[in-house]
Amino acid sequence: MKSTKRYLPVLAIGLVFFFTSTLAAEITANFDSTLNLPTLPCVNNLPLVVTGPTTVNIHDNPVGDDTHVTVHLQIKAEGQDEAGNHYQVNLEGNAQFDAAASSYDVPFHSQWVGQGSAVNFPLSGVITVSINDDGTVSTMAKSVDLPDCTN
Repeated sequence: MKSTKRYLPVLAIGLVFFFTSTLAAEITANFDSTLNLPTLPCVNNLPLVVTGPTTVNIHDNPVGDDTHVTVHLQIKAEGQDEAGNHYQVNLEGNAQFDAAASSYDVPFHSQWVGQGSAVNFPLSGVITVSINDDGTVSTMAKSVDLPDCTN
């Protein structure tokens, strides 16, 4: 019994090192984004620009010889169209991948909420999330589905 008590702390420390070595890598990036919408019927065919904080979380999870990756993206922005109509935007995207890469195409959905007489509309598409050589993260719109502009 004494030998078990003596080796239990060594076993516990060994398990801590084992579990920490198998934990996943994670990148969380926070930065400001500017979203420029081209002319759309939803905003009276006027360009719309919104700016706000962006959070990107990239989580690597090694499984055997493979690595599974989860990417989460969130943008909360505000701005206005050229007519002065104010908008708030909540954009969110999630995707899972079977391998680590330097960029990921993440489907997103967003809700554009106009104040006053401005029209509310959803917008979806794909954003490319890139991990740059210096370890920073950047985003760029890859495609946008035309929205349904009914209120």
